[in-house]
This record gives sequence, structure tokens and C-alpha cells, in this order.
Amino acid sequence: MNNNNATTTISTARPARLTVARVIKLMRAGAALRCSYSPAAWELENGWEVCAPVASKVITSPGITMGDGLLGPQFSQTFHHQR
Repeated sequence: MNNNNATTTISTARPARLTVARVIKLMRAGAALRCSYSPAAWELENGWEVCAPVASKVITSPGITMGDGLLGPQFSQTFHHQR
């Protein structure tokens, strides 16, 4: 069976610390980084929390693009790695 859902190929065991490099690696594998605004929080689509300092570095990294927008492009809610 060919399942293109990236979250099924990512371990559910959360690493001890999610670094910028680890988050980008997961995003290259297909995971999306999501931001919610009420309450303000960052997380990968598999539910792993990403601290704000790491998330802010990830979203400004080369190869990371904004996905769907919540209130326009300046308030994007989902970020992906370009393929």
C-alpha cells in the first residue's frame, strides 16, 4: 500500500529537543509547521510542540514557504518545505 501521508513515516516518539535542524528535516519529509493564534502556539502536524524561538528561525530559513493564510499572507498559519 502506498501512503503519501508524511505523518505516517515520522516516529510518534518526540525527540528530547526539537532544534531548527530537526524541524526542517521533518518538514523536508512532508510535515507542516502550524501556528495557532488563540492561544499562540507552534506545532508540527503530528502534534509535537515547537518553541517560538525555534519556529521563528525555521520559518525564515531558505526553502520554507507559507501555506494557507488565516488573515492574509502576513498572518500565514501553515508553513511547508519547498519540494
